Amino acid sequence: MKERIIDLKNKAQEREVYAQTYLGYIYEAGREMTKQLRESARWYCMAAKSGNQYEIEALKGLGSSKNSLKE
Repeated sequence: MKERIIDLKNKAQEREVYAQTYLGYIYEAGREMTKQLRESARWYCMAAKSGNQYEIEALKGLGSSKNSLKE
């Protein structure tokens, strides 16, 4: 999985929205690693800047999760 993440990060840095979205999901869900919501938000933000509605909604969801964890 480590090699896959490196490959995805390279593609995401080249503004490939699918790679940005998938990295956001991997970090949000904690697939093959511990959850990292800040890192997830970083990748979702990159993809959302392209206007992708899924990422915009995912960021809203992360914000809700973050607030519920504080309570």
